[in-house]
Amino acid sequence: MNNLAQIRFSLFILILSATTMLWGCMPEPLAVEGLPSLKPQIIVSSQIIPDQSLVVLLTKSFGALDAGEDSDAQALLDQIAVTDASVTITGPQGTYTLQALALGIYGGVSIPFQEGESYELRAKSETLGEVTAVTTVRRQVSFEDISADLVFDGYDDTVAQVTYSFNDPAEKNWYVVNSQRIRLNDLENNLLDPNAFTKVIDDVDFNGGGHAETFRGFRQNFHTGDTLLVSLSNVSEDYYSFIRLRLDNRYSFSQFLSEPVNYPSNVTGGKGFFNLYVPDIRLFVLK
Repeated sequence: MNNLAQIRFSLFILILSATTMLWGCMPEPLAVEGLPSLKPQIIVSSQIIPDQSLVVLLTKSFGALDAGEDSDAQALLDQIAVTDASVTITGPQGTYTLQALALGIYGGVSIPFQEGESYELRAKSETLGEVTAVTTVRRQVSFEDISADLVFDGYDDTVAQVTYSFNDPAEKNWYVVNSQRIRLNDLENNLLDPNAFTKVIDDVDFNGGGHAETFRGFRQNFHTGDTLLVSLSNVSEDYYSFIRLRLDNRYSFSQFLSEPVNYPSNVTGGKGFFNLYVPDIRLFVLK
């Protein structure tokens, strides 16, 4: 795979990994006046893939007066993307500079990430200041078996049903399962898809053994020929807790009572999470 193909595939994966974080920041707009405007902060999201390419998404925080579910995706990304940053990754093998791509996305290829090693992200924006974060590369856990089918839900809808299994390594692990219908030529709306499905799993009941389940969990109709993307990610406990909190508060009024949202983060000087886990990605054309 050449460098351009690596970056494109990394972008494709980042679409999925960033959906919960970015959409979780999006409240319903409030028709109020006189509220003080707080200084925006940089929000970090990141993704690596097995060929050692990395993509980092930098956006700025926004509040209840700025956007809602009906917001135009391109206009919103133009508003919140951080495009003036210099971004580096430093690890045991040295420091690597990421290239600005588009929409606040920065990428690099051939970075020799090593499982169990720690790496530091540093991003400096002329307008928003500097953020740093340190994380450790997680072991990849892959699906043992997986299938996706169209099923009738007993009412008026046809939904996507996913059945999967995987083997859990003996150490303590936490997982995020993501799935969404995707359109390969629609980056912005994939990134801001409110119908994307996310769940978190703690291996407390199956540590060192196998895990299997079937889920539907989608809030939209599916049709023959739709493309469904499903991923399994072995994540850190902190990121698991972050996503779990996002999911618990996704439809809560309290989610947007403060700006920026007061959720846990491993980013110093900003929000979000710097992650170095490698998801197992599967694509299905539904029949």
